[in-house]
Amino acid sequence: MPCLLYCVTRPKEAVSVAGVCDAEVQSQEFCGLRVYWSEVANPEACLGSAELLKKAGLQFQQVLREILAATTPIPFGFPTLLEDRDALAPHLEAEQELYRAALARIGDAVQYEIVASWAADEQADLATPVSGREYVKRRQEATGRVAAVDAKLKGVTADSVREWRARQQRKTHRWFALVPRDSRERFIASLRSAGPSEGVRLRLRGPWPPTEFINS
Repeated sequence: MPCLLYCVTRPKEAVSVAGVCDAEVQSQEFCGLRVYWSEVANPEACLGSAELLKKAGLQFQQVLREILAATTPIPFGFPTLLEDRDALAPHLEAEQELYRAALARIGDAVQYEIVASWAADEQADLATPVSGREYVKRRQEATGRVAAVDAKLKGVTADSVREWRARQQRKTHRWFALVPRDSRERFIASLRSAGPSEGVRLRLRGPWPPTEFINS
């Protein structure tokens, strides 16, 4: 029977959770890892349309959140389907060293995301061409705004974040924080104590599996 993979964790006690398409979530230790999966009798009936895939994707994320409440998972891409249960061990063996190394480096930590958007950028007309001088001016102003928020975030959370990563998007900037599980409350309290910054909106999301920190 086809198997839908969820994630791997360190070889801790199994987490009991309902799976995608009402399938039972199973787990087993392989290669010094614990892998979670569900047997899906009819993948077409569960994943065969955009609507079904969207629903299954939300269920997949819920499974990860419930596992994350107990231990840190490294998720597989959704949907990752194997031919049957016998294919689990060979599939893991190919990447077992990478999984173990990532879990050892990340430890018992979770990921938070902070999304920043600026009123000036939201109101700007980015479709209209501008002169080179104006473009450089806008870029410098944007870089300065990001640097100010970056310094503030890292300053107030220095004792609760192990590592930061960031990504610039068209009108937002995203920071990803790797936070030890026992530092989550301190991390959130530190952000609240920082107070608002003029002209910028910050949104906190998470905790999530630390997918941004899996690859160096």
